[in-house]
Amino acid sequence: MTLYITGEALIDFVPKANENGETAFIPKPGGSPYNVALAAARMGCETFFLGNFSNDFFGDHLLNHLQSNNINCSLIERSDLPTTLAFVSYEDGEPRYAFFNKNSTNINLNPVLERNKVSPGSFLHVGSISLIEPPASDRILNLASKLADKVVITIDPNVRANLIDDREKWLREINYLFGLASIIKLSNKDLEFIAPDLAPEKFANDLLDQKDRMIIITAGEMGCSLFTRNNRIIQKVPKVKVKDTVGAGDTLMGTILSWLIKNGISTRTMIQNLDKHHLAEMLDYCTIAAAINCTRSGCNPPYPEEIVTFSK
Repeated sequence: MTLYITGEALIDFVPKANENGETAFIPKPGGSPYNVALAAARMGCETFFLGNFSNDFFGDHLLNHLQSNNINCSLIERSDLPTTLAFVSYEDGEPRYAFFNKNSTNINLNPVLERNKVSPGSFLHVGSISLIEPPASDRILNLASKLADKVVITIDPNVRANLIDDREKWLREINYLFGLASIIKLSNKDLEFIAPDLAPEKFANDLLDQKDRMIIITAGEMGCSLFTRNNRIIQKVPKVKVKDTVGAGDTLMGTILSWLIKNGISTRTMIQNLDKHHLAEMLDYCTIAAAINCTRSGCNPPYPEEIVTFSK
């Protein structure tokens, strides 16, 4: 079973104090879907990335990093458009981003978005800032719509409110994708933007009333909650010395997808029928992965042996 991922790839500039006490910015490969692909591949999941990478040296770096992590890049196109850049700062331990995204590869994403390139019976994960602006957003919605009855669709909107000019249009499109998805992952911060008047459990229950699915809502150091029609699980996060939290949610998502695929969970029904024991086992494993990522700079997900070592 294969995992296909489409969406943005960008360069995160992560702050680091130099010897003079000044803030320097270190370039790191990033972008929510890109990070999810990295996390899943390091768990041993067969992973394809569908995207548009620049011919600039940032694009070269993004491509080389995927290839060095055994991610299949045969569905990546190259163009002369610039790579999106994101500068990271922190307030109360939470990352904030300043994006340089105008006319970039991510907005003009055309990741070989043809139905016959994605194998039936596989997983398709979509996100995040590539869902904000056409033509990328239109192409991803079209792909997901065509494949909805053939693959397991998963989504993490990973909201970047400062990039969204038309909230109502964005909400219509995100809610349409939610309707197609078997797994929806979002943070409590995302939820504040999407449904500010709804508590997490009410939001999840409303979606579950529409269709069987799995919903994961993360809350930083407070852990995460998982909802299916038959189960609700609250999972704490292991205590670690946090270096930064960039890519923590993406690591969680990528590890969840790899866990499901490696355990042969290949349909919406199978996801819905997972019992509480197996869901708790999955969340325990995947939150350890996210915690390990937080001990490092930028998104740098762990390998299975690191999770085993951490668990001892």
